[in-house]
Amino acid sequence: MRTLKKQQAPVNYAGFETGTTVASGSGASAHMGTWHIAYSIPDIRDWIMRQSR
Repeated sequence: MRTLKKQQAPVNYAGFETGTTVASGSGASAHMGTWHIAYSIPDIRDWIMRQSR
């Protein structure tokens, strides 16, 4: 993280509390349940859509 700060790297981060992205007992991996939540947050969705390859 210090290296990124020194480089003034543009880092965006969103964290989700354990158990808030998928129903417990669903058998799904928690990280796979984050996209539909992230895409519903306007600032995150807009940032994702501005990215290009």
